[in-house]
Amino acid sequence: MAASKPRRQPSPDDEWWSTTDVATYLGVGAGTVSAYRGRKEMPEPDSKVGTQTWLWKPATIIEWQQNRPGKKARGEEGPAAEIPAES
Repeated sequence: MAASKPRRQPSPDDEWWSTTDVATYLGVGAGTVSAYRGRKEMPEPDSKVGTQTWLWKPATIIEWQQNRPGKKARGEEGPAAEIPAES
């Protein structure tokens, strides 16, 4: 079985992020994003294409990730977190 290519980090300038883009941004699998959505643990999609393609505006996900409840308690930094400069 061939190894899959690493996905590019989605750009905040993209018009839409798919479930796969959101998963890549968060550093989790697409199934985890689908589970979060199903349990209403993340923002509702901003749009839907067809019957199974959910789309979010990047700002929706970035803001949610930065303000996610329990994020600090779990020790998660995530790609959107700012790292304080050392003095």
